[in-house]
Amino acid sequence: MFQDPTLLPWRSLHANVRLPLELARAPIAEQNTAADAALALVGLSEFAAAPPTALSGGMKMRASLARALVTRPELLLLDEPFGALDELTRERLNDELLRLWERDRFTALAVTHSVAEAVLLGDRVVVLSGRPGRVVADIPIALPRPRRAALIGSPEFAAIAADVRARLRAAAPADPSDLPVRT
Repeated sequence: MFQDPTLLPWRSLHANVRLPLELARAPIAEQNTAADAALALVGLSEFAAAPPTALSGGMKMRASLARALVTRPELLLLDEPFGALDELTRERLNDELLRLWERDRFTALAVTHSVAEAVLLGDRVVVLSGRPGRVVADIPIALPRPRRAALIGSPEFAAIAADVRARLRAAAPADPSDLPVRT
């Protein structure tokens, strides 16, 4: 799942969600049933016939999430999928992603610049340095599951997030001019 929803504007929401199964040449009935179920999971059933242009940013991201999950993948790759959204919508979608994970138990690899999002979603947070990119910390997240965004205000969450932030600061150059430049 990408930073942008990448929905095809000429297809309905249902047709966009169904696309991975269509490309896999799954039977039409299976495509429709799975797309209906995926749209229901993300709360967009009533918008199935709508074009992407009729949706808000949060709705488009939920549709993109439905499309990513319609094949019930074992591995879900997330490249800052909620980065462009406001904080409340982002928390709602993270809660939705957590509920879906509880149901299907897929493996997810998420790239994010949000410490709170990383701690909320992850079983571990891997901190990378700047160029050249290398792992500088691998932090286990010992928070109980199930988790929801409401956990963000807890002292346990704050302590883990502070540790992650400290390691990020330690890995970052003090000044952007310290970054190596290649010509």
